[in-house]
Amino acid sequence: MIELNITPTLRTAEVSFDSEKGILEFSGISIPENANAFFQPVYSWLEKIQPLHKGSLTVRINLTYFNTSSVRHLLIILKALIAAFRDRIKVEWVYEADDEEIRERGEQLSDVVKFPFTYVTID
Repeated sequence: MIELNITPTLRTAEVSFDSEKGILEFSGISIPENANAFFQPVYSWLEKIQPLHKGSLTVRINLTYFNTSSVRHLLIILKALIAAFRDRIKVEWVYEADDEEIRERGEQLSDVVKFPFTYVTID
């Protein structure tokens, strides 16, 4: 299976795909100076994984802070994955219990991609 592992930096998120569990996770902070370059490995992974992954897929977004360019890329990625795995995908939006702004950002993204997210609160 095609793995994906992007190491986080002070400005970029960790991105990983666990093929055994079927979980694609974005976590940390996503404010890359060059969002196109940062997300390019994810797009390459997308092209390879769609025909190969036959099981369910969970996309877990656990970002504590992100910029507009990251949102644009997340929307593209989510739309592609939802189209490819429509009946086998779950999107989990993870946020801290006291961070309503991040939850609202998740609700807005859910509305844009027209797909219901599961909201997971952490303490």
